[in-house]
Amino acid sequence: MSCDFKRNNIEEKDFLNHLSEKHSDEMLEISKKENMSIKAVEMISMSNSIVFINSS
Repeated sequence: MSCDFKRNNIEEKDFLNHLSEKHSDEMLEISKKENMSIKAVEMISMSNSIVFINSS
């Protein structure tokens, strides 16, 4: 999933809102492909992105 949502000191809730608004189709595709719940995909996306998002 590519994402240009990069800001300093972003709140988790703001990033989750962004994921659901802009990347819901991608997350659904990953969920189906990996046989995971949407919440699990959200949690992995969040944990994988925190360092990247806050590194600018």
